[in-house]
Amino acid sequence: MNRLEAIKLITSHLSKDDVIVHANGAISRESFYCNNRKKNFYLLGSMGLASSVGLGIAMSKPRQKVFVFDGDGNILMGFGNLAMIGTLKPENFFHFVLDNEVYGTTGNQPTLSPEIDLVGIARASGYRSSHRIHSSNEFINTFSRINTQPGPHFILFKVDAQVNSECPRLPFTADQIKERFLDSFSE
Repeated sequence: MNRLEAIKLITSHLSKDDVIVHANGAISRESFYCNNRKKNFYLLGSMGLASSVGLGIAMSKPRQKVFVFDGDGNILMGFGNLAMIGTLKPENFFHFVLDNEVYGTTGNQPTLSPEIDLVGIARASGYRSSHRIHSSNEFINTFSRINTQPGPHFILFKVDAQVNSECPRLPFTADQIKERFLDSFSE
C-alpha cells in the first residue's frame, strides 16, 4: 500500500467531526486531495511540528478526537514530541506515522526509520498503545480495538516508498487554513 492509499483508508474510518492535523509536504497535499474539510489542519513548511500542533489541539479540546498524520521524516525531525505526548497523555490523541523510509517530499532520500524502533520508542515514551501495521486488515483490526480506548495511541503504518502522487499544492495560505479550521468549531 502506498501513502495515498493509506490516507484514503484511514480517513474513511474517521468521523466528520474528528480533527486531523497533517504534516507538511506530500502528506498535506494527498490528504487535501482525499478528504478536504474545515476540520483538517494542514501544516505548510513546518517539518516535525504536526504532533506538537495536534497535542495543543488535543489538550485544549479534550472532548474532540485529534488525529495526527505524520511521516517518518517528520517524526524524526520532531523526536522530542513523542516524550511530551507520552508524558501529558491526552486521551483523545491518535498519532499515525506513515513510514515509507524516505523523505518523500524532497526527493526520496532515505530516513533513519529502518534503523530505529519508533513503535518501541513511542511505547517507552508513555503512549498507552503503540502499533506497527502493514495492511488494511491490520489497520481495521487495530483501529477497531483502540478507537474507543483512551490514548494517546501511536500507529506506525508501513507504506511503500513512491514518487509523490500528482496532487497539487494546497490553494490556501497558512492564515486561510487557520481561519477555516477555527471556523469549523463554531458551526
